[in-house]
Amino acid sequence: MTLILKIFVLYLITIAIMRIMGKSTIIQMTPYDLVAIIIVGTVAAEPLISTDFYPTVSALAILVILHILFSKMTLWQWGNRLFLGEPTILIKHGEIVEDNMEKSRLSYAQLLSILRSKGYPTLSDIDYAILEPIGEVSIIPKAENTPVTVQHLEIPIKDEGLPIAVIIDGRIQGRNLQLLGKSKEWLMGNLSKNDLDVKDILYAYVNEKTEKLSIHKRQDAE
Repeated sequence: MTLILKIFVLYLITIAIMRIMGKSTIIQMTPYDLVAIIIVGTVAAEPLISTDFYPTVSALAILVILHILFSKMTLWQWGNRLFLGEPTILIKHGEIVEDNMEKSRLSYAQLLSILRSKGYPTLSDIDYAILEPIGEVSIIPKAENTPVTVQHLEIPIKDEGLPIAVIIDGRIQGRNLQLLGKSKEWLMGNLSKNDLDVKDILYAYVNEKTEKLSIHKRQDAE
């Protein structure tokens, strides 16, 4: 098997493995996710510098099975506590919990940087800051610093539903039209009313509940 073919096959296999492991592997990056990604990359690259191709594929398959097994175990409380750990309170009622900072091996400079990036530069504005098992810091502001919502102001808001794409980069999204219960003829009819062709559309979507079509044209079509 030539080097180019090896690279192509291993590339596809590695992508498939990442898909099997799930989106959380990339987004949340738990400890076992990180370890799995490192090992996958190392094992997948091995045949590119050696001739052991099929043993590598077998090793990747075993790794995927182990990763799925570990993921399943974290669905139980004991597994979640063992493999992910528990949330750690870093700030309580506006005061830094020094012991937990030391246990988490997080510097004060790092914590302050995280707080600023989340829009809380002042410690006294924070009721709780919690270091989650996935590495994120969740911030619960004090009641007086909670962002005002339309519910607080008692302003009625019309729910238009989820915006579902029907055209992306000049291509009709047939499955989404079926989801909306609309036909291609319905879409083309709406475009013709605006003297537009599909190729003129960069992005168009329909609100799920109001069934309102919104169109974003290409710049050269305006």
